[in-house]
Amino acid sequence: MQDSGHIPTWPGERVESTNARGRHRYQAAFKAWIVEQARQPGMSLAGLAMRNQINAKQLRRWVVVLSRPRSAEPSPLMLPVTLAAAPPPTAVATSPRACIELSIAEVTVWVHAGADTQTLRDVLEALRGGPR
Repeated sequence: MQDSGHIPTWPGERVESTNARGRHRYQAAFKAWIVEQARQPGMSLAGLAMRNQINAKQLRRWVVVLSRPRSAEPSPLMLPVTLAAAPPPTAVATSPRACIELSIAEVTVWVHAGADTQTLRDVLEALRGGPR
């Protein structure tokens, strides 16, 4: 096939590496360049791909993927987290016979309705090893 002169050819290395199955990993600069060339008006994707020794379907995929606008928002997988000390447990009794059972450090504490909150707080602090 005779060179028509209007389809550009990448001057440098195209392939970054090749795996055991013969699949190529292409240089990022080459991919960006060939996608930019493919966006030129009147450019033949098949001719451009053939001239640069890649598959036309691969070039089409690069054009689609690299043409997508990138989101400026942070990834939803990475969320900011702020750690704070947990507030002391509080209990609300709904009936006179209500009881809450807490197991802390191999100790079981039963809190009955109407228990004094300051005394309960002192007991929980003592179990946690805090100030007495």
